[in-house]
Amino acid sequence: MNPGRRVARVTPSLGIALLPLLLVGCVPSAEPAPPAPSVSASSTPGPAPALPDIPTADAGLTGAAAVVAPERLVIAQLGLDMEIQPMGLDGDGAMALPAEAAIAGWYRFGPGLHAAAGATVVAAHIDSRHDGIGPFSRLDELEPGAVVEVTGGNGTSASYEISEVRSVGKIDAPMAEVFDRAGSPRLTLVTCGGVFDSSTGHYLDNIIVTAVPVGG
Repeated sequence: MNPGRRVARVTPSLGIALLPLLLVGCVPSAEPAPPAPSVSASSTPGPAPALPDIPTADAGLTGAAAVVAPERLVIAQLGLDMEIQPMGLDGDGAMALPAEAAIAGWYRFGPGLHAAAGATVVAAHIDSRHDGIGPFSRLDELEPGAVVEVTGGNGTSASYEISEVRSVGKIDAPMAEVFDRAGSPRLTLVTCGGVFDSSTGHYLDNIIVTAVPVGG
C-alpha cells in the first residue's frame, strides 16, 4: 500500500456503475439477487453503497458457445504482461481478486474472450502489502488508441483498442455498465486510484479503462 500515491488522470469513460474497488477495496460490490462485484485496494474493505444487480450465473456456456476464459493480458505501451485468473465474488458480494498485485482477475460470471456482446471485466489490485505497487497502477497513463492483447485458454487471442480512460469517485462509479452483459463487445480494465484514505484503508477512486475490439 502506498498512501502517498495519487492516480488522478481523467478521460471520458464507459457507462457502468463501479463502486469501491476490490483489492480489498478495488472492485464494486452489490446486494444478492444477484450480488454485484466491487473492486478495492489492499486493506480491509469498508462498507459499500448498494449497487445494481450483477449477473452471477456461471458464464461457462452462452447458448451453444463455451465462454473462453482470458488467461494473459499484454499492453506493450506499458511493458505490461500479466497472468489472468478466473474469479467470482467474495463473501461481501464484491468481485474477488487474486491476492498478488501482479496477477489480474477476470469476472467469470460475465462475458469472456470473443464474446458477441457485453463487457469482459479484468481487474487487479493497484498494490499490495506483499508485492508493493502492481502493474495496474499505470493504467491511468494509457491513451486512447493504445492496443491491449488478450490471450484465451483455448490458445486464441484478441486485440482491443483503448477508447476511454477515466478516474471516477467510487461512490459515482458506473458499476452496472462495467459488468454489463449487453451492448457492444468490449474489454473493461479496473483498479483503484486517486488519493489513499488511511482512515478507511481505501483509495477514493476507481480507474476504469474501456477498450473495443480492433476491427470490430
